[in-house]
Amino acid sequence: MKTAAVLFAASLLAAPSHAGDWGRVELVGAELFGMDQAHSSVGFTIGFMGLTRVRGTFRSYSAAILYDEKDPSRSSATVVIDAASIDTDMDVRDKDLRGPRFFDVEKYPRIVFQSRSIEKAGKDRYIVHGTLEMHGVTHEVAIPMTQTVARMPDSGWGNMRIGGAGGVKVKRTDFGILGGEFWGAKALSDDVEIEIAILGNRYNFDRWSFDSREKPSIGEVLARTVDSAGAEAAVGRYRELKEKNPGDYNFAVDQITLAANRLLQHRRFPEALALFRLAAEESPKETVVQARIGEIHAAMGNRDAALAAYRKALELAPQNPEAIEMVQRLESRVSAR
Repeated sequence: MKTAAVLFAASLLAAPSHAGDWGRVELVGAELFGMDQAHSSVGFTIGFMGLTRVRGTFRSYSAAILYDEKDPSRSSATVVIDAASIDTDMDVRDKDLRGPRFFDVEKYPRIVFQSRSIEKAGKDRYIVHGTLEMHGVTHEVAIPMTQTVARMPDSGWGNMRIGGAGGVKVKRTDFGILGGEFWGAKALSDDVEIEIAILGNRYNFDRWSFDSREKPSIGEVLARTVDSAGAEAAVGRYRELKEKNPGDYNFAVDQITLAANRLLQHRRFPEALALFRLAAEESPKETVVQARIGEIHAAMGNRDAALAAYRKALELAPQNPEAIEMVQRLESRVSAR
């Protein structure tokens, strides 16, 4: 994903797309969004000796949001935070926080929030009920949130966006984060205020460029062949060129997935599925490819196939928020049939 983001930043085309409905791909009653980490934040504040408050943040996290635009209360989300990415702007303190007296990140590397239900509390205001797992302990929490961005394309790249902000107060001792005799019992407040600001994102892949800087991109060949002769012919052309001309094209898997993502964006589901399956053959351990296969099956109403693909993605990356979120949603739909 990081490689793709770099390629995206380096290869934007000139004119943005402002079409508001270009990328609506509904999945079991909702549309899937990832988190724009560069423009989101997960932070906290905690009292120090009754004198002041210490502020910190987590630098590494990811999220999957299933957003129902018609009724946001039917949306859901999973957020996975890397506990070791804690940052209070003081290296010595951060090292201590990562250690066994506090987060013990070697033993408990992830903090995970999963929503269970969303309650409407007023105009653009909601209470998100769910579970927070931290330091190996899970508790129910209710997070008041305000929708800050309705579903809309941004003005720069035409990426589809949603956004929300809120926070919740928890007691660190409820999660077994004790801090030792001095820090835990005397210096630090038990109450911790968690603050969240999320900008969801669904990329406008029409604005991404194939990488043909050194060699022609196989993605361009695939895109042209799909349009002229169909997906089966495109896959056949790929295999022919890779066998006969392996050094003449950029055969990187991200070139295949870019062509596939453009097709998915425009709801050309069978063609997109054929290219993602090709990408899975070339890179069978790529979690994102398995997730896209699952997304397409879900969008086509093939829940069993979608669930199988997302379960495979979860095997490859057990903390992948999209796979966690989609397996939960799809299993609940299957059991309800």
